[in-house]
Amino acid sequence: MSRPQTVEQRRLAQAEQVLAAAAHTHTGRLQLLEAAAAAKSGGNVREYWERFGCPPAAIDPEVLSRLVGAIEGAAVPFPMAVSSLAREPLSVGDQKKNGVFYTDFRLAQLMAADCREKLREGTSAADFAAGTGILLAGIAAIYQQKYPGSFNEWVAHHLYAFDLSPAALRGARAALLSMTSDLPSLQSMDANWRAVDSLLDPGIEALPVDLIVGNPPWGKIKLSRHGFLAQNGGQQVYGTPCDGLDSALFAEQKAALRLYSKAIREKFDLLGHAEPDMYMAFLQRAIERVAEGGHISYLVPAGLIRSQGTQGLRRYLLRQGSRVEFVLLDNQANYFSIDTRFKFVMLSFEKAGQPGGGLDRFYFSTAGAGPSAVSKTEGICFPIPQLEPARPDLTIPEVRSGQEKALFFKIWGNGRPWGTTDDIWRADIAREVDMTNNRGDFTNTAGPDSLPVVEGRMVQQHRFGAKTYLSGQGRSAKWAPCSAGGRPQFYYPRGKLPPLLAGRASTVRAGFCDIAGQTNERGMMSAAIPANVVCGNKVPTICFPNDPSGDLLYLWIGITNSFVFDWMIRRVISTTINYFLLFSIPMPAIAPDSGAAQEIIQKAKQLSAMGSSFYTSPAMAGLRSDIDVLVAEAYGLTTGDLKRILEDFPILDRRQPCIAGEKKSTITRDLVLSKCEQHLDKLPGYYTQRYQQAVAQHARAYIPTEMTGLSQKEGA
Repeated sequence: MSRPQTVEQRRLAQAEQVLAAAAHTHTGRLQLLEAAAAAKSGGNVREYWERFGCPPAAIDPEVLSRLVGAIEGAAVPFPMAVSSLAREPLSVGDQKKNGVFYTDFRLAQLMAADCREKLREGTSAADFAAGTGILLAGIAAIYQQKYPGSFNEWVAHHLYAFDLSPAALRGARAALLSMTSDLPSLQSMDANWRAVDSLLDPGIEALPVDLIVGNPPWGKIKLSRHGFLAQNGGQQVYGTPCDGLDSALFAEQKAALRLYSKAIREKFDLLGHAEPDMYMAFLQRAIERVAEGGHISYLVPAGLIRSQGTQGLRRYLLRQGSRVEFVLLDNQANYFSIDTRFKFVMLSFEKAGQPGGGLDRFYFSTAGAGPSAVSKTEGICFPIPQLEPARPDLTIPEVRSGQEKALFFKIWGNGRPWGTTDDIWRADIAREVDMTNNRGDFTNTAGPDSLPVVEGRMVQQHRFGAKTYLSGQGRSAKWAPCSAGGRPQFYYPRGKLPPLLAGRASTVRAGFCDIAGQTNERGMMSAAIPANVVCGNKVPTICFPNDPSGDLLYLWIGITNSFVFDWMIRRVISTTINYFLLFSIPMPAIAPDSGAAQEIIQKAKQLSAMGSSFYTSPAMAGLRSDIDVLVAEAYGLTTGDLKRILEDFPILDRRQPCIAGEKKSTITRDLVLSKCEQHLDKLPGYYTQRYQQAVAQHARAYIPTEMTGLSQKEGA
């Protein structure tokens, strides 16, 4: 499967065509880019090659002219374009192995702007994983604007770059060549640049740096079978056997990586006890090396603000910093050739001038990009004494305004803990069978003593068996929407289950799909799992052992499928709902034997028992909207609060007919808010009228987009 092109790749496509036609090796490509850079700055490329020991090349003047013109017309700053075009080609396997996500020019400009105030005359700057230098090019452009008279001296003595690849550093040097024709200054600069592992190189220990930028490698220091096959040219689909594995080579590479991982862990204590992640080591390295009063601008995964395993790193940042801001971005603007839902963070960090008690607050903002630049929102202040009771590990809820922040803390303040408590809300949560580790026990045919295996796609809100298996394996398997029941892909022998799990599989319990996303139609999806099925690892199940009635799981299902709970979980997840994140969202402070709780329980039971009429009966939307309003009331929310929450679900009702004159159906929102008007405000109003208009257009509320066809059957 081909990867999507980034905005940067599309802009540089013409320059890429010129290079591809004229240069058939990476060395030839670098030579042509060096000639273009020299032409831009007025330098002598042959003297440049001689000074840096590069073999000379015959450059066709016409080709050079076309390349310079293509770069100048690409709407990418020239040095950054040279940096981008100089990158070494990487396979998907190499990219995963090295954790490489090349920096888009717009991100480089954002980070340079973040450093502007701290970039003073004579400020030293470094990148410990420089690659082809796009971030240093951004810093250099700012410096050249501010201090043109001392630019060459600064390049010569205050600019540092480190990378494992000499070829990458050569590309970075070409980017700087496009900014200055002063070759002696570039030679002095090159003496400060080294091809080393900057995490372990002792020469960096004494390096004085005022400003550090970076987009370090992201990824665990480990080697999986799938990763090994990808790195060595194998084609592997998850969910299928690892055929063609060279076991000896795999073991050799895995052992070498284990030794490297041990060395990294011993040197960087903030990696904790989990598998070490490269970016965490690089970030600790940067914080330790930046001077007091210095500045760091770093691109890192969103795990820095969301993962339980990065708690030590977050607290270290706050102890060492005088100002810390986390800027959250997503890949909707095609910075990287990966999923557009992917999220990451720009860390803006200023190191305290003197060791002290640490910060009592930090800032959080979000950023989005157009085709040419990134803009970020004003930072939202998070006082640590306010955040810590709600998020003891200081994971940061993704709120985009002060109003959303206030709503988050309102819901938390009106809630109560669950899951790990000793009262009726104590939860027994488990992953029943693993789709990879237990794969050898799975069968494709039902037997007299085998259990159907429930996969994540089979669970939707209040629905078990929402999809039926058709054909195929792994990610290429084909499934179809299903109104009731649903055929599983796999069966599991009951006799292979441990006794406790066999007993669990014989009971009704709650289950949820742990694959989720903030931009999905809905995030949290839970349902009652019937007896005599077993759930795969993407459908963790929950029992409440202190509840002899068995009703509490239906209260939990009603609450967790509500818009309020979904909104809260969307503030803290990336793509997976793990136990830690799930338990961190409070239940409403509602007594299970109260009238409101009993009403939610009975309505959730009705929804669980609806079968195929779930999608065809108007009763479903009535029951679900009633539960949504009851849950909102239990959390102490108003109609206005629920209106703000519903704004976070923009892709609901995509295939429903619109009210006349409008472009998009909002029937689910209108139904919920009409119930709020009647139940909370005691007076039908604007949304009640809108809902009636939508019904007149035959729109249906609460119908998932992919289930729209089911709702249109049986004369509905």
